[in-house]
Amino acid sequence: MVDEIEMNRPTWVEINLESIKNNFEAIKNLTPTNRVICVVKADAYGLGAKEIARELEKHSAFAFAVASMEEALELREGGIKNPILVLGYVDTRNLEVAAVNDIRITLFDKDFIKRLKEYKLDTPLYIHLKVDTGMHRLGVDPNEVMSIFEELSSFRNVFIEGIYTHFSSADSSKEYTEFQIKKFNTLLNGLQNRKIKPPLVHAANSATILNFREAYYDALRPGILLYGVSPNINLALPNDFSKAVSLKTRIIKVSHYKKGEAISYGRTYITDGDKTIATVPIGYADGVPRNLSNTGYVLVKGQFARIVGTITMDMLMIDVTGFPYIHPGNEVVIFGSQGDKAITLEEFSQRALTIPYEILTRLNKRIKRVYLKK
Repeated sequence: MVDEIEMNRPTWVEINLESIKNNFEAIKNLTPTNRVICVVKADAYGLGAKEIARELEKHSAFAFAVASMEEALELREGGIKNPILVLGYVDTRNLEVAAVNDIRITLFDKDFIKRLKEYKLDTPLYIHLKVDTGMHRLGVDPNEVMSIFEELSSFRNVFIEGIYTHFSSADSSKEYTEFQIKKFNTLLNGLQNRKIKPPLVHAANSATILNFREAYYDALRPGILLYGVSPNINLALPNDFSKAVSLKTRIIKVSHYKKGEAISYGRTYITDGDKTIATVPIGYADGVPRNLSNTGYVLVKGQFARIVGTITMDMLMIDVTGFPYIHPGNEVVIFGSQGDKAITLEEFSQRALTIPYEILTRLNKRIKRVYLKK
């Protein structure tokens, strides 16, 4: 893979599977049940769902969660055997496909029960009921849950395997998250008293895992935390987590300019003296935000180099004036570490006025993914 990168466009994402495994083990050790539902939706946040799920399955991942049936089937086609939960919408025409492929679906709208009546197979169809405790995106009203259980009890081959909720502000509001937890616990206690509580209760996303141990329930549901990335730059990770993702490229051209020369589109940067400017083959089509033009930094030779001029679709320019031995082929780190310096994904995202989730999921497929093992 590395040779292939060197032959072609020298831009790649490094994904350290050993770090992902260690982060997964750290998460798993937090809960007595050892149950972790690994969220690998959006192609594992752009990092390769099949490859990462295979690695996590080898290390006893309890289940996987995705956003759609298409994503679930891709995992099955990739050889994943463990349970898969679709967190989003599933069309009624896919109920049989879900059951045959042992894929769990989410019931987040009471009206969906009417469409469940179309399911006719003898193969069990497993449901996870999503409850809206305050996110107000998807989920049934807590007041509707008892009647949903009663109605579904008459279905021959449809079973409620799990119940879950999602916290909107576990990284930013203790009070609101505690409000959601209290509302969810009240519902769970009612189900327990009626002896109809499902065998699997889950709620803790990455931020909740870091902040609210009381919401661990039967399984944890991490996403970005698997990659050693904090869901909020103000949330520090425990020391046993490590960064698993880096974005790298190489210099393809080095140029020398006198004072007064304009760099890139729109002449947004004019040299204020003799400058050495390097061009690297990565741009906004690859997922580097254009608003980092003239404000972002990269690492070259273990030093910070400023992005100068407007970031273009396929390339950007950096100021390497005074750097020793700069030449085509030098490694450039967009985020990650080089020597004793680092640009974390959290810092990179904050400078780009966005969040790590968006940066990762925007990384274009034309960037090679390189998976590092021991």
